Amino acid sequence: MAAYGGTGSVSGASSYGDLSKNDAFTIQKKMLPIAKRLLTFAKFAQKETKPQKQGLEIRHRRYERFPIVDSPIAEGVTPDFTSLEHTTLMHTLQQFGSYVNTTDVLLAASHDPVLNTISERQATQAGETIDFLSYKTFRAGTQVAYSSGTSRSTTDATIGLATAGSQLTAAPTGSDGLIQKAIRVLERNDAVKLRKKLRAAVGIATEPIRESFIGICHPDLRQDIEAITGFVPVEKYSDTGDAIEGEIGSVRGVRFITTTQAVPFADAGASASSLFMVTTSGTSGSSGNCDVYPVIILAADAIGCATLGGMDSLRSKVVMPRPGPGDPLGQRGTVAWDTFYSCIILQDLWMYRIECTATNL
Repeated sequence: MAAYGGTGSVSGASSYGDLSKNDAFTIQKKMLPIAKRLLTFAKFAQKETKPQKQGLEIRHRRYERFPIVDSPIAEGVTPDFTSLEHTTLMHTLQQFGSYVNTTDVLLAASHDPVLNTISERQATQAGETIDFLSYKTFRAGTQVAYSSGTSRSTTDATIGLATAGSQLTAAPTGSDGLIQKAIRVLERNDAVKLRKKLRAAVGIATEPIRESFIGICHPDLRQDIEAITGFVPVEKYSDTGDAIEGEIGSVRGVRFITTTQAVPFADAGASASSLFMVTTSGTSGSSGNCDVYPVIILAADAIGCATLGGMDSLRSKVVMPRPGPGDPLGQRGTVAWDTFYSCIILQDLWMYRIECTATNL
């Protein structure tokens, strides 16, 4: 996300409604840091920007690795050449936005700074919206392990160690077996650990982070992750300033970040003990089936996101109450935002999903 310009004017003919360009930028600069702090998935994605007036289709090129040359070159014989192979991946930008109705009485009589309050709430709404859209796309990866059984519907509390069922803390090979399996698969596929993330500030700059895979999941899994053998809480990092927003700690080089946008598949698991029947509110499930929580583990360049050049921020649009057709007394106005966004899985081999239950506390 970044602030973008336009032909703003106070007359109301601008793309910002009744806001001048300078006033719109002032609001956006307050909104952007709030929204970007909530962009959990997009922080670790390749960022593309589509120029304006060139359509909405985004194309990513993934260049394949060259094979190992394990045969010597024969004297005087030209060896076979290596082809540069690539895969083109396409997705389309879409527009998202929302607005709040205001009235002349509300703006005139309220003790609170109504426009500022609405803008702050809309910044949170925009950040959570984009994060949830990303989550829905990235949870569809094909590399997946289930904490019990062979499908989401068989995930229950019947497998594993005597002290646990199908949470992250229980796996046939030990208390961190599912995570160890994810790491092995990613490393076998030559996945590279992440070394940078999107900076949570105005603009699209990145900043370095400690080399690691990134695991993203719902906060309901916090207690199960903390119970894993070898878990290191973020408070014990040698450099706590390196912590990422929402990070709770690491296991075996996987840094875990929680976000409420990573919602579980409600009642999607098997019938199980109430010990593992957890809903998004942290209470026992009502249908007798476990909620199934995806844990998405990412490597570098596994995912991508895109915005429209010059329009990848929260564009503020304010229309003050004023007389007009259908509103002769000028009683109604609106405060709105919009943005263009799209995301895609770039390399399915470089991301891994664990589906498990959460302990009901």
